[in-house]
Amino acid sequence: MGEIIRIREETGPLQFRIWYTTTGEEREVTVDTDKAGLFRTGSTAKPSLACPFLRTREDGRIVCTVHGSRPDLCRQYSCFRVLVLDPAGTRIGRVTDASRYLVTTDLRLRTLWEEKIRPMNIPDEGAWEAFVEETLARHGFSVIR
Repeated sequence: MGEIIRIREETGPLQFRIWYTTTGEEREVTVDTDKAGLFRTGSTAKPSLACPFLRTREDGRIVCTVHGSRPDLCRQYSCFRVLVLDPAGTRIGRVTDASRYLVTTDLRLRTLWEEKIRPMNIPDEGAWEAFVEETLARHGFSVIR
């Protein structure tokens, strides 16, 4: 997003006016209170290409420091950890990035998730994702990770 979203100016403590390089539109964003320290001290992720508000946490996860006031363009971007497809290949659910929370309106998928996946306590994230993929595949779904 760094090629699209740029900081125009700092307008206050942890407040910025940004602009879209493609449209010239401007808007205000504010660094989330709980991420102020990370914004000030955290390293940026790929500074020449990534959004100027992304930071890398100590555990390696990349987070948005202006999530609460992020631009509409970012709100429309569907970050996911696991994308769930039905047997026809239609997107019917997703596990949001950096979580184990399923977003879906599909009753069959929701029921399967609540009964077979959510109760599982698998601490390793990679093993958990593999378990999710295997469980959903056994019931006719496929995933993109």
